[in-house]
Amino acid sequence: MLRQWIETPGSLTARMRRRCGSGFHVVVLGEHWGRPWRDEAMRLGIRTGRHTWIREVLLCNGAEPWIYARSVIPPETLAGPLRRLRRLGRTPLGRVLFGRYPIRRGPIEVARLGTADGLCRRALEQAGVRPRWARRSVFRAGDRALLVSEAFLPPLREHSDDEARPWQ
Repeated sequence: MLRQWIETPGSLTARMRRRCGSGFHVVVLGEHWGRPWRDEAMRLGIRTGRHTWIREVLLCNGAEPWIYARSVIPPETLAGPLRRLRRLGRTPLGRVLFGRYPIRRGPIEVARLGTADGLCRRALEQAGVRPRWARRSVFRAGDRALLVSEAFLPPLREHSDDEARPWQ
């Protein structure tokens, strides 16, 4: 039932706003300098121990978290107009990525999450529910990159309007 959400090429923020109306909001779990996970660093093409700006949020419909999102942003990406990524607060990242800046999205990678996956563990810790599916993409502004990972939480599946069921 998640297929249409997972395969959405545009902004999940925009899709959630349309689906949830005034119930949509962002809960900021953390924004800090930290080390990316090994697979995140590899995907960004940076050294594993290097510090990056990490942002973790829940995209919610009312009191229900529907998506856990984790963004990993190398310091050089935070220069120029994208420096505001460090001060987003409750503003959705999608508003910036799909807004006025010339940002390109790389291929969407989809994964079924196991309990050992870092993204699954973090989503479970932060939202209290275990996601089964996630996607991630590298976004580029010129030669500067950032990685956005999104884990789809069970309440989203329960409220999905998809007809097909291959992503249960």
